[in-house]
Amino acid sequence: EVDVVVAPCRGFQSAEATLGEYVNQVLPVVIFAISEAELSSSDENELREIKEKFSLPIFFFKVPESGVELISPKKTDNEKSSLYCQLMDLEYLSTNHCSCGAPGPDADAQSMLVEQFEKLRLLSTFSRQVLQKHLVEAATGLNEVHCRCLNIFINQAFDMQRDLQITPKRLEYTRKKENELYESLMNIANRKQEEMKDMIVETLSNMKEELLEDAANMEFKDIIIPENGEPVSSKDIKCCIKQIQELIISRLNQAVANKLISSVDYLRESFVGTLERCLKSLEESWEVSVHPARSLEKSKDVSVHITSNYLKQVWWLKWLSRVYLARVIIQRITWVSPPAITSDWKRKVAQDAIESLSAS
Repeated sequence: EVDVVVAPCRGFQSAEATLGEYVNQVLPVVIFAISEAELSSSDENELREIKEKFSLPIFFFKVPESGVELISPKKTDNEKSSLYCQLMDLEYLSTNHCSCGAPGPDADAQSMLVEQFEKLRLLSTFSRQVLQKHLVEAATGLNEVHCRCLNIFINQAFDMQRDLQITPKRLEYTRKKENELYESLMNIANRKQEEMKDMIVETLSNMKEELLEDAANMEFKDIIIPENGEPVSSKDIKCCIKQIQELIISRLNQAVANKLISSVDYLRESFVGTLERCLKSLEESWEVSVHPARSLEKSKDVSVHITSNYLKQVWWLKWLSRVYLARVIIQRITWVSPPAITSDWKRKVAQDAIESLSAS
């Protein structure tokens, strides 16, 4: 399963360009054949570009001249050819590594120069070293991935064990602070009954015209109103009355809750501040345990924003508004036959709903 690729002539395509087409798709074993006694300037430039872009070991082979005996006379160890010296200057060969095919001390694949035809068999050794180099690189990469995965699993296991011990204590502390806040609110409510009652009456009086106008212009949900003024069924009339009453209550709830919040502002700094920190810590712990990657990307501001909105929109409305405002509205609408749904009728229903509210 080996493909032999012969690079085109330099005038048509450079060896560096040919390598670029294959190096990312195959495991290349590069052979550089030399027919002259020395490298030409174009050879040197080409080898510099290959080393800079790919840093691949190369098998250099000196092709014997025609008419010359294939078995070359042996050279002494001190005899170094000019070709060898050129490759040393280009840093393809090194004095620390043998260029005869023996593996280096670090078992890494090194470039090799063969100037005797009978040593062409060393190409087999060179190829084995190159493939071994790729195998070591792949194994090293896999080992690093395995180590990272194991570290993630170990850290997650420790974090989960820690959360199992700490989270119940955080929940218990949060529950304690929640009860303290509720008791403080009840004490304030008992001390300021009349003051709050006057505030509710004032709010209702200031909003009355606005509520009546909103009720006259509201559109009902899930109810089809005839456009020609025809009467509707008793069931639909009850649904319309209920939606108008819910509009009145929800708008008053919001307005009164906002005023109550400002009247007990110091609570927000003491109890609510503590609760915000508790909830924020619990939210972050949940994010890390359930979505470890995504939680790193989330901004801390988002968590604070969620917690703050939760406290303001839910707790104050739940504990303050419903204690004082969520009372049953006495339905005072009576009719002989079901009326048509008009703006005047909606305004009348809203008027009766507002008048039936008891500030106390």
